[in-house]
Amino acid sequence: MSVEETTKIIETLCEELASKNTLMLAPLNVFSERMIYFYTYSALKCNPERNIVWLCLKTSRKHVLEKFEEYGFKINDHIERMWFIDIEGPGKNDPNTFYCGSASDYIKIGSHASRIFDDKPGSIMVLDDLTVLSKDNLQVVENFIKFLERKVRDTQGSIISMLGKGILPPETEGLMRSFFDIIIDITEKGNFHTDIGMKSLDVHYTIVDGKIDLEYTQKKIDKERLKILVVDDEPDIPELIRLSLATEPYDFIVAYNGEDAVKKSIEELPDLILLDIMMPDMDGYEVVERLKEDPYARDIAVIMVSAKTEIEDKLKGMELGIDDYISKPFDKREINARIKMVMKRFGWEPELAEQN
Repeated sequence: MSVEETTKIIETLCEELASKNTLMLAPLNVFSERMIYFYTYSALKCNPERNIVWLCLKTSRKHVLEKFEEYGFKINDHIERMWFIDIEGPGKNDPNTFYCGSASDYIKIGSHASRIFDDKPGSIMVLDDLTVLSKDNLQVVENFIKFLERKVRDTQGSIISMLGKGILPPETEGLMRSFFDIIIDITEKGNFHTDIGMKSLDVHYTIVDGKIDLEYTQKKIDKERLKILVVDDEPDIPELIRLSLATEPYDFIVAYNGEDAVKKSIEELPDLILLDIMMPDMDGYEVVERLKEDPYARDIAVIMVSAKTEIEDKLKGMELGIDDYISKPFDKREINARIKMVMKRFGWEPELAEQN
């Protein structure tokens, strides 16, 4: 994995989650905690105008700063933009820190947080562990979090928190999840998944020498029907493909030029693209190059369908990362077999789909 890819993924998260309330749902291990620190530090770096409001439910201010150092994040460069609400050590006089008696002192905590967000709009509030709040009266906790949600939303900020997966009763975990717009589901197998609007983000992570490295991955396709984008400047071709494969578990969308193909690929995120090469405005090769630049569309399977049959044409497509190549004129049995062969590599099981 490269530093560039890790940076690009975290910048995508910082941008997409800037106005969303996000919950990191993970098994109880050090990674999920480290991810909170990683995201917070990255958000400070990505936007020099952003502030962090850290509600110390689990870990005191002193230990939060120690953990940033332990994880290799030079937080002192940004400490003036961090504000703490701490439940340990009343009477202390640390900068940018409000001390209160307990995690259930909701009126004082809410009042102080409200003042910070009024003064520092666009801030990120970190609730460092929702499990602590889950031990209290759930109706009171619900009212408290809803108050924070309203204040954060009114000041164009966001909330991020962490919850241990499977450690609370299902109804309690369900309530905690309901407070958030986005759930980042982290697994012990080194992956996390989140749906952001109409897009999905699937990432593989590793921790090497204390550092987190990230890379995009392709999520297994387990749906019954495939969404297929057919791109061809001849209108008869998409219609022929659609009619020929009408009995298969495919839903087709169509683009008639390269620009429209790129736009629909990013908006619709099809499972597969059947892509013509020779188009007047933007050829199929350029379409693939454009899609590879988008973090969400880059892993969409692509089968080129073209009358260009020279080996150099096929090699050029392969070098760009296409998954297969079909020559025109094509037989419907061949195109169907190649669709299923390619999508099986992406984890789609056509046999199971046909049975449903």
